[in-house]
Amino acid sequence: MVTRIKSVAVGKLGRIGRQRATRAGSGSDAAVSAAGRSDDVAFSSDARLIGKADEAVNQAPEIRMELVGPIREALMAGRYHVSSLDVADKILRQVLLERKKSI
Repeated sequence: MVTRIKSVAVGKLGRIGRQRATRAGSGSDAAVSAAGRSDDVAFSSDARLIGKADEAVNQAPEIRMELVGPIREALMAGRYHVSSLDVADKILRQVLLERKKSI
């Protein structure tokens, strides 16, 4: 399915088109035909889907407080402990993964 948008040249662009048509053509007939032209734009279903995904991303909060809140509280209370070995393991895995992608 394809959505079509049709518009008539208006505003500043319309004035520019009429000026060019008057200079290039035969007076007022050329100005009328330049002003009467329209542009067509077609969006594919993939483009609409990408647009909806973009809207969803823009509407989503940057910080998911339902996940961050409990961790923040545990950190403040001193109940959240992370193994240094786990952190080192994750860092090394990420470095190796990025290196593998670049090869």
